[in-house]
Amino acid sequence: MASSEAGETKGGLQMSRESGKDAAPAGAVRGGASRRARTEMHRPPPRLRGRDRERALLSAALDAACRGQGAVVVLEGAPGSGKTRLVEEAHALAENRSMRVFAGGGEPEGQAVPLRPVLRAFASENDPLLDARILTELGELPDQGYWILQEIQERLELAALAAPLLVTVDDVQWCDETTLLALRNLPERLAAYPIVWLLSVRSSAAEGPVGTTMARLTRTGAERVRLGPLGADAVKGIAQDVLGGEPGPELLAAAAQAEGRPLLLRELFEGLRDEGGVAVRAGRTILTSNRVPERFQASVRRRLSQLSGQAREVVQVASVLGRTLSAELIADLLGLPPGALVRPVREALAAELLVDRDGRLAFPHDLVREAVANGLPPARRRRLQRRAVDLRLARGVPVADVAVLLLDSSEPGDRDAVLLLRRAAAELASRAPAAAAELSSQALRLLPEDDDDRPALVAETVSLLWRGGDSVRASALAESAFEELDSLPPQTEAQLRLELAGLASQHSFTEAIRQGRLGVAVRSAPPALRALSQGLLALNLTRGGTLDEADEVAERALALGRETGQVAAQAVALTSRSIVAFMRADWRGAFDLIEQATVLADRADPAELPYGPPVWRMHLDSCSGDSSASVEAANAGIRLAKRFGQAATLHFWSMMRARAFLEDGRLEEARAETEGAEAMAEELGPGNFADATIRYVLGVVAVHHDDRRAARKAAREAELMMENESAFIQRIGTWLAAQIAEWEGDSKRALELMPRSTELFDTVHPRCSVPFDPVDQATFIRIALRAGDRERAAEVADVAQRRADISPGFPALTAAAAHTRGLLNEDAALLVRATELYEGSGRRLAVASAHEDAGRALLRDGARQTGTAHLERALRLYEEADAEWDAARVRRRLRSSGTGMAVSATRGRRQKSGWSSLSPGERRVARLVADGATNREVAEKLFLSPHTVSTYVRRSFKKLGISSRVELVGIILSQEAEGGTAQ
Repeated sequence: MASSEAGETKGGLQMSRESGKDAAPAGAVRGGASRRARTEMHRPPPRLRGRDRERALLSAALDAACRGQGAVVVLEGAPGSGKTRLVEEAHALAENRSMRVFAGGGEPEGQAVPLRPVLRAFASENDPLLDARILTELGELPDQGYWILQEIQERLELAALAAPLLVTVDDVQWCDETTLLALRNLPERLAAYPIVWLLSVRSSAAEGPVGTTMARLTRTGAERVRLGPLGADAVKGIAQDVLGGEPGPELLAAAAQAEGRPLLLRELFEGLRDEGGVAVRAGRTILTSNRVPERFQASVRRRLSQLSGQAREVVQVASVLGRTLSAELIADLLGLPPGALVRPVREALAAELLVDRDGRLAFPHDLVREAVANGLPPARRRRLQRRAVDLRLARGVPVADVAVLLLDSSEPGDRDAVLLLRRAAAELASRAPAAAAELSSQALRLLPEDDDDRPALVAETVSLLWRGGDSVRASALAESAFEELDSLPPQTEAQLRLELAGLASQHSFTEAIRQGRLGVAVRSAPPALRALSQGLLALNLTRGGTLDEADEVAERALALGRETGQVAAQAVALTSRSIVAFMRADWRGAFDLIEQATVLADRADPAELPYGPPVWRMHLDSCSGDSSASVEAANAGIRLAKRFGQAATLHFWSMMRARAFLEDGRLEEARAETEGAEAMAEELGPGNFADATIRYVLGVVAVHHDDRRAARKAAREAELMMENESAFIQRIGTWLAAQIAEWEGDSKRALELMPRSTELFDTVHPRCSVPFDPVDQATFIRIALRAGDRERAAEVADVAQRRADISPGFPALTAAAAHTRGLLNEDAALLVRATELYEGSGRRLAVASAHEDAGRALLRDGARQTGTAHLERALRLYEEADAEWDAARVRRRLRSSGTGMAVSATRGRRQKSGWSSLSPGERRVARLVADGATNREVAEKLFLSPHTVSTYVRRSFKKLGISSRVELVGIILSQEAEGGTAQ
């Protein structure tokens, strides 16, 4: 992750620690400097003027951290407005409070290197937060960026438990995408800790990922401070600091050209002082010349021109290297031994074009470096940059670290640059696919259209664009490539189509099927590759095509897979056939086929299995009523994903476990797990199936929780899902929207949303059809009956019975058939029979629903005692599941039944705030947190993800009205003092 070049460390800019016998010793550079240079090197930063309000805000945030509360502050301003000076002031304020400080920052040349700013902050030599050995181990994992962020979060938690922290990131506008992701998420997840996050960003960087990051931080409570021009008093103060006397009106008028920016003001006043343009008379500074120094860039050029030729070259060469300056590299670029730099470096220090920061050479400000670099002829700047790239690579620096320099120095037709950019993209692909895609795209622009390597580079770029989330560009590039490249080798085209189909299946099943059909049509491709292409096409057809075509393609894939020995193709084909059998209500056949697929999957290459048989087996277990097996399958998948460091797989299994929790009636855990999976999705990239599952689970939980705000949000998301190009996603959104409409009391609207054709119940997998799940058929019938459409209710009851007849021996289907027929005919006996069939399954809400319907029917028939017993059973189950909407409905029925049973309107209902408002899961997490456990420690103890623990903590703090762990400890101690109710 970090440069390995001699002289470049994670801690900052190295001048004096070069390796090699010719390296200039530290004392040679520092000790030989002029008196003025030595003074400037160690002088304190200039006095802070005109920023009293901002300083007070920072001071208050640091004081709050010492009391246990965190904060996020964002400084915004134009270049030279004093952002970095305020960051330095915050460091001093924090050190005065004995706080631990971590400082990092973005760099123009480092935007292609994931996490460089935070790694420099947390892996510095002086006070490292991260262990280099652990970073090396994490760097070898797939999705390494995800795991490194988890490690950073854990280490920050541990550090903050010991002492309050200040974390500063300067120049956010130059941070890479992974660092921006970290800045969007870590402050929110660590909000309960005494950590002050101080970020600075140029006000012009309001678009793109930087703007998104700033907006997210603002939404989650960050204080945004905009640094405007300094006031008149501050300008006078800076003039006095630099010139030694109170400025006269002419001088202040001249200062207006600096636009109130501290850096430009100091530059102006120092220029006047050095040129003899001012004089101090009777304590007042006056202009002595009508000639005012040039503006900033001209002033830099003037100072540069006053240096000797060799010193000037040193500064110019340093400017093309960015912030990371290496004496050995500068010497090599100039063709000199490092010892020859001593005198020119002294000159540059004396002219304040370079500064020595604790033995490390740097520019005093990025504006100075930019002004020097902009003064170089473009051709010479490119030559120097390219030479610097070559020298760094020769020293073993990862090519991704020099990618920005490489891009700046490359021109069309530069094959060497193309090769290097491809290497850089390959290095970044696993941890920063969007950055890798940009580098690959740049390489493609440099490569001639008739180059033999163009097809392979197109394939690489398309793959990276998909993985980076830019599906539009990926599809457009692929299509243009297929049109332009008439002579694509069959294997290359088939492999590209297969990869496109696999990637598209995460975002668009329609596109996945289209790419799959085109790939299968490449007849000259190797048979094993064709078998795998057919298997994936069959799988995608089960989710976005027709069952007949899916079955036919799966049969061909299975036959070709057996013929070629392509095990993965056979496993995928058998999984597809299992899905088809299930959709056709042949549950026994579905189980038999998935057993065969699972055996083959154990022998297959995991990279060739886009959809593992265990996932589909998990669906089958859940639908058949064995929800505990479904949850355990998800747990097993999570354990394996953690063991092998597979973050994307971990996210998938976490999402599936959330779905399993929902089906098991564990609503609180379903919501927490889904919110955790949603947070992971931001780090790992979105996907159609993942997004739809997350939205569906959150929406259904919101309905059962009677959470109006969350349900309305889910309704908006359901509308978006209904507009999706994939029928699979449309149906999920439709069924979610219908349930929300029913929750709102609009049964007619709910029924209008549903497709009219009963064919949907037979030909589409129940999780993709309407209703979503066999047990949901009872919900559909209630909607239809309340809307006055008995015919549609009867159609659903007939389908439920046909499913039970086709697959005997599955109590879940028999129970659903009895439940739907009992509702249709108001048959109390059938409804009671449904409760008996459901009992023993893990479908708690389905069991409760059947008891509620049976109790209502029995009361109507006059069986008050039996009916009341069923309603009470339903109420207990709903309350155990925290299904407040359903529980409230049953309470009303019991009160109105006249059974004599006293049912309180608030019985079982959780309070909205305070300790009693916390769910059992939230209390468990809160107690562990209060005991000093980090989120990761809590996650391991309770077998949750750290993201899920974060959601528990945030919700608990909101309910308790607190913002720190210190306050949480106080609440728990108070509860225990009152009698141990904190349990």
